[in-house]
Amino acid sequence: MKLLVLFAALPLLGAASIPAQEAPVGHFRTWASSDRKALIFTSGGVTVQVEALPCPAKPPHSDDSSCSWEGYNNQAAVTVSALGLPSQRTLTDGASSYVRIAAVRLRRDDVRPAVVIDSESGGSGGGSWITVLAPDAGGYRSVELRRGEAGGGMDRNLQGQIGDNPIDRTGDGVVDFVVRDPRFDSAFGCNACTPRPPVVLSVVNGRAVDLSADSSARGVFAADMARLRAGCVSSQRGRNGICAAYVADAAHAGRFDAAWATMLRHYQRDGATLWQGCVKPRLHGVCPSDGTTHHADFPASLRAFLVATGYLTA
Repeated sequence: MKLLVLFAALPLLGAASIPAQEAPVGHFRTWASSDRKALIFTSGGVTVQVEALPCPAKPPHSDDSSCSWEGYNNQAAVTVSALGLPSQRTLTDGASSYVRIAAVRLRRDDVRPAVVIDSESGGSGGGSWITVLAPDAGGYRSVELRRGEAGGGMDRNLQGQIGDNPIDRTGDGVVDFVVRDPRFDSAFGCNACTPRPPVVLSVVNGRAVDLSADSSARGVFAADMARLRAGCVSSQRGRNGICAAYVADAAHAGRFDAAWATMLRHYQRDGATLWQGCVKPRLHGVCPSDGTTHHADFPASLRAFLVATGYLTA
């Protein structure tokens, strides 16, 4: 952390000579560290400048950035400025390979848009870490989007990408950001075999909120159920991952009982990958051998997983 703060204080060079391009509000622009080019654009009266942080002379091998391996930094500084306000500078996630950025009005009548910074690690199971610079009277407030955890905690690890032109999906007048739940990654088979249910996030009064379990978000999950149903009721191998996401969607859509009955009729019984939980504290991220659960079949494993992840209460 000290290293990152030191770098953030260093001047960034090269961006001043690049003309700023105009981008529509709500449309994401992509900065890729491998291109080694700065990005400057204006959108809705806000100017956004993205440029890689400099690498240290001797980067440590423990560094999250690509300095040790590729010779350039995959972490960037994002500077946001608007007329009459002090510039605000924030850093992208050190583990990201590219960054997507857009100016987005959180409310339709907002005079000044927020700036959404989506740091993506890339890959089929890649992570997403999203920061929203929400406008306030003095400039911007930095808000990290986080999903809810069973037990009331919040976690910033997400997957998927926010689409262009995000809209209010819950009817409260505030734009919602729909991404994906990373906890389903390989839980019931290969990474590609298990879709991720949506996660519905928003920024309300300067705070990140997860609206996924709120009844106002049911339409998002009902739509995802419709997308997944055919795969769950098919005869394809590895369909249990699809059924898992389908039932999880149903839990948030208010249709759990019917979806559970559908799953029981169609799930793959032979050769199924079963999620197993851990009932003892993990040691260095590994569950003790006597702490692993042993669910007998897919329905038992799925129900336990949905309880552990907060989709079901019991």
